[in-house]
Amino acid sequence: MQIKIYRGTHQIGGCVTEIKTATARIIIDMGEELPSYIHAEQKPFEIDGVTHGTPDCNAVLITHYHGDHVGMFEKVLPHIPIYMGKVAKQIYGVIQNTLKAKFNKGNPQKVQDFNEYVIGKPLHFGDIKVTPYTIDHSAYDAYMLLIEADGKRILHTGDFRMHGARGSKMLAVFEKYCKNIDVLITEGTMLSRMNEQIFSEHELGLKAEELLRENKYVFAICSSTNIDTIAEFYNAALKTCKPFIVCERDFQSEILKIVTQNTLSQFYNFNRRKIYSYAKNLHTLMNEKGFLFLGRTNYATQTAIEAFPDSLLIYSMWSGYLDKTHPAFDEYKSNFINCAVRGGCRLVNLHTSGHAGSDEIKKVCEVTEAKTVIPIHTENPEMLKELGISGNIRILNDEEVLVV
Repeated sequence: MQIKIYRGTHQIGGCVTEIKTATARIIIDMGEELPSYIHAEQKPFEIDGVTHGTPDCNAVLITHYHGDHVGMFEKVLPHIPIYMGKVAKQIYGVIQNTLKAKFNKGNPQKVQDFNEYVIGKPLHFGDIKVTPYTIDHSAYDAYMLLIEADGKRILHTGDFRMHGARGSKMLAVFEKYCKNIDVLITEGTMLSRMNEQIFSEHELGLKAEELLRENKYVFAICSSTNIDTIAEFYNAALKTCKPFIVCERDFQSEILKIVTQNTLSQFYNFNRRKIYSYAKNLHTLMNEKGFLFLGRTNYATQTAIEAFPDSLLIYSMWSGYLDKTHPAFDEYKSNFINCAVRGGCRLVNLHTSGHAGSDEIKKVCEVTEAKTVIPIHTENPEMLKELGISGNIRILNDEEVLVV
């Protein structure tokens, strides 16, 4: 069996991994590169038999709906099946429909044709057996994949963490289903930020509740698909009796509706109190009751902030987007936040990572008893050697082949 990581050995995102035997071939993730890694002179990304030429691939398996893992799905040749989680597929369908309607981009029809995982139910591609298990990540309905072939066991974690809403259950899942691993392919995003403090989504929710009790008018800038954080904000609004307002009626409300329809957990049930879609006719209610406004860096949020300038603004996204010295600096987001602050908003950073800290990565290496560990989705793979992991650490380069 062969492992080839086309992209992701020394960068975050843009991940594409191949597992191949004598008779079968699968691709895990078909990610688009993050803007900070794209250079004008680089050649278009192609894989023979997958994105061009004669189809020569049994399946493309997507771990979750973030663009750096699925963004190149349109390049996959027809007749090669693509797999994704059931709820993740629905959420990604909303994203693609919105891109199509607003910018004439995206391919919602192809997403609709994706095959769906069933948790714990094996998929067979020739002599390769793949079993999907849900994983804790900032994307809802994310998966890790257990691959078995040629008498070997490979575990691809996808992006993961153990400090989200489902994080406390993760070690038990690894312990029950993912032991005796020959090769662990693990994400290592936070290996570049070893000293960064990570707190849990639950702690974020407690702090959000505290801020809502102390401030009548609260805006929160958050990714529209970071369901754990949105659920924490929603629950904090319930506890403090604040109206919960979203800035994008069709897009955000549809995503929350999908989550509610596919869960038995009250934590993810967004039907417990009305969600308001922002319009200026809500200003009287907002003024009387206060509010938690789930916003984006867009015109609707800007309009609301201008109407309530003496507000608290919670920035619940990665700080790197606002750092001018970082390659991922987002000038638009930065200008939006700075404008709100100049207008009178008080800014608070309240965000937790969607990725595993070094201690969480080490725990997974230990509980899986991985003989070999390959870091991906990281700018600093060498730091994995600093964790005291007993398994053999292999630092690969893009397109290098490892025979297992």
